[in-house]
Amino acid sequence: MHSYVFDRDAFAPVSLTIGYNDAVSFAVKSDFLFLEGIELEIKQDKTSMNYPNSIAYTVYTDIKPEPSKKYVDYSAKKISTALLPNRFSYILRIPLKKDYTFKHIKNSELLPYTGRIGVSPIMLRLNPVMKGLPDDFEQASFTVIIRPLLIAEGGLKLKLQFPEKEQKPVTVQLNNEYLTQFENLQLLLPGTYSVSISSDAYRTEMRSCIVERGKITQLEVQLKSITPLLHIQAPENTAVFLDNQEIVLSKEPLPVTVGMHTVVFKMGSYELTRQITVEEGKTYEMTMTMDVLLQEIAN
Repeated sequence: MHSYVFDRDAFAPVSLTIGYNDAVSFAVKSDFLFLEGIELEIKQDKTSMNYPNSIAYTVYTDIKPEPSKKYVDYSAKKISTALLPNRFSYILRIPLKKDYTFKHIKNSELLPYTGRIGVSPIMLRLNPVMKGLPDDFEQASFTVIIRPLLIAEGGLKLKLQFPEKEQKPVTVQLNNEYLTQFENLQLLLPGTYSVSISSDAYRTEMRSCIVERGKITQLEVQLKSITPLLHIQAPENTAVFLDNQEIVLSKEPLPVTVGMHTVVFKMGSYELTRQITVEEGKTYEMTMTMDVLLQEIAN
């Protein structure tokens, strides 16, 4: 018994080789947000195709005990059984949701929906039904490929980080469309999306993100206060005064009030004064530079 457990909706296809009297089981441990079905593809080799109608396949659920290599005997509920058609490839599609969107395709079987599938592991078993198979049939092998059948959408989860405990109202737009419940998971077709967050209390934030099918994109945005910020830079050994108060320069900008401010730079006997008018929601950078001008004077 080959056994697999998938812990997410969008898992990579699994391919394995089994014998003509072997089985494979699998279980999906997820919330089935994007996963609506499982596809099993059974591929035969030339040896088995030389003996048509010799192999049957059976699909089971409600398997007890839990499938494991240490167990040989199981009890299970049979949900489908048939002769394996004499084709190189044959597909079984198993719905995990009552309202699924995938369809029956050519050279395949679409199993009926049952609420137990997805809750309990599923098992696919092959067994010979023809007597007197030759010795070379012992070498026959079958490839089983397990694929997820996903809904067409992916998910976008927006998380806003507020600068203070009290959260002020914000407006969120997704591709210029307003989101009234932006805290909820948004199911979207795959593609690139623009997110705009605006507010009277915070600075406008613009982000771009990519939504992939069957996956949740997490987008975290740190909101910033609309209090104006002033970043001042000056040479070493320069004393800087903001509105007559000496300040210590740092890499981080200073929050200031809206309106006019006076900045004074002092270096020895040299003094430079500048005034600046700041507006709400803006960041300013003021840099003191000293330069030397050299030019040639004609005699």
